[in-house]
Amino acid sequence: MWKLLATVALIAVPTLAHAEKVVVTADRYLDVNTGKYIEHPAIFIGDDGRISSIADARTVRWGADVKQIDLAGKTLLPGLIDMHTHLGPADIAGYHYLEYTDSFWAAAAVGTARDMLDGGFTTIRVVGSGEWADVGLKQAIDHGYAVGPRIVPAGHALGATGGHCDDTYLPPSAQKKEKEEGIGDSPEELKYQVRRQRKFGAEVIKVCATGGVFSRGDTPGQQQLT
Repeated sequence: MWKLLATVALIAVPTLAHAEKVVVTADRYLDVNTGKYIEHPAIFIGDDGRISSIADARTVRWGADVKQIDLAGKTLLPGLIDMHTHLGPADIAGYHYLEYTDSFWAAAAVGTARDMLDGGFTTIRVVGSGEWADVGLKQAIDHGYAVGPRIVPAGHALGATGGHCDDTYLPPSAQKKEKEEGIGDSPEELKYQVRRQRKFGAEVIKVCATGGVFSRGDTPGQQQLT
């Protein structure tokens, strides 16, 4: 992997908060529409943060107001997109999550986001997180307080009481008496949960309609919602 990253670069387009005209040059780039490598690209990014044009760096000229990012020896790729991610560290599972305070997860998510970006992912879809941590991290990244990919957040995943996306690891004495965020057992309750997630910043709704891995009391594929 390190050898790959030494020869491949992915373009992270500047956010609007730090927008400027930029041209990125490199040895070649991958045109994913044709599957071919194009030599000596000059990729222009406008002050709106979007790629405006691609030219041949050997023949095109640009003014002094354009900042050049020269990646000689590199191959440019489009940013990768991960459609199913969570923000928590992957090595903490089961009852081990009880060893950490609630605010740990939002703090650890900052490092996860940076790791994803460094791995080439410029957009991630987060399909479920506690306390709207994905929404908060998206806001921090969008406004320049943290470094990471574009985030499409879901807020809390939706599911049934005792189902895959409910908290099934604690005894009754340690559980809240009311339902957890995202949990509903009727069309009206789940309609409310959809509206609640959207109200607080969700851009996609994650629904746990069956059992899954890492949850007690169910099996993957077991139907829990109609």
